[in-house]
Parts: sequence; C-alpha cells; structure tokens
Amino acid sequence: MLRKTLLAVLLSLPALSQAQQDVKTTQNNPQPNIDYKQPGAPLPPFIVMAYNDTSAKGKENLKKKERRRSAKNVDSTGGTYTVLTEKDLDNGANLLVMMFNPTCLHCEDVTFMMEKNISDFKRSKVVLVASKPMAEYLPDFAQRHHIASYPAMYIGWDSSRIIDNVYLYQALPQINIYDGKRNLLKTYTGEVPIDTLRKYIE
Repeated sequence: MLRKTLLAVLLSLPALSQAQQDVKTTQNNPQPNIDYKQPGAPLPPFIVMAYNDTSAKGKENLKKKERRRSAKNVDSTGGTYTVLTEKDLDNGANLLVMMFNPTCLHCEDVTFMMEKNISDFKRSKVVLVASKPMAEYLPDFAQRHHIASYPAMYIGWDSSRIIDNVYLYQALPQINIYDGKRNLLKTYTGEVPIDTLRKYIE
C-alpha cells in the first residue's frame, strides 16, 4: 500500500514540475506592444517641456497656466520650461496633439489658422510638440504666435518619446486628436483646413 502511494507521488512529480514551468512561462511572457498610431489607441504617457512665453502679451495667461500647474505639483525647470504631462490636460474634452517643426512653413500656416479660430477652443486644448533639437527655435515661434495669450494652447519639446510613439513620418505637421478619455480618434498629416478640425473642437 505504501509502495503504491509512493509510486503515485513519484509519477505526479514530473507533471507538477511541468505545471510550474507553464506558470513561469506565462508570467514571463511580455505584454503585447501597443500600437499608438492606430485609431482607438490610448494617448501614450508623455512629458513635454512646455516653453514659458514671457512676452508682455502672454504674462497674464502664463500666470494662469502656472497656477494650474503648480496646483498639481508640477516641477519647474529653471523658469524657461515647465514640465507638462497628459494629466495637466485631463479635462474631459478632446485634445489635439500637433507634432511640428518650428522652422516648417506648413506648421506656421496651421498654427496661424488655429490662432484665427482660437475662439472655437472652449474646452479642447492644443499641444504643439517639437523634437528636442528644435528647442532653440521654440521661443521665437511661441512669441511670434503669442502662444501664451491663448489658454488652450501649449508649446514645448518632447521629453518622453511621444513623437517616436505616434508620428507616422508622412508629413508635418501631424495632428492627433484624442477624445475625452484620451483614445485616438483621428490623425491628420500636412495642412488640414479648420473646417475638417472643427468637428473635433469643443
């Protein structure tokens, strides 16, 4: 009787060992990568070093933006740039993220178009994101377009690879539109008319 029990235990050991290996294998399997470029994909976590426009026109709105950021304990980075994350823009309205180059004429045109129609942006926000090597051109671009005069607009350089995650490498600018839950609704590349964007602006 004891032999039969011992034999049964010994025979079950390889099966138990295999079951343990299956659990380990399942636990160590990497999660599938998210394709942030597909409609419905979530907005990837991002950090944008937002340029603080200190022009005379922008000072009052800059103070308002700074109060909102400091209320959320966002760190300052020496007074020229401020950390801006997706949480700072979480207001339940659509968000437009525009990848751009501050030396690109098409990007200038689209930015001017948004400026002319800024009154449409009641709740929606726009974040203009450039790559880090373009940071030296941001102050001039921000002041030329009076970005700080518009509470709905932010400008800065990518500090978290959001461009790598979402840029299609087709044309500049690229505008990604995210819904209130920050899922990708639509992507536009190149110059896009305001009438096309207006249906997404709240």
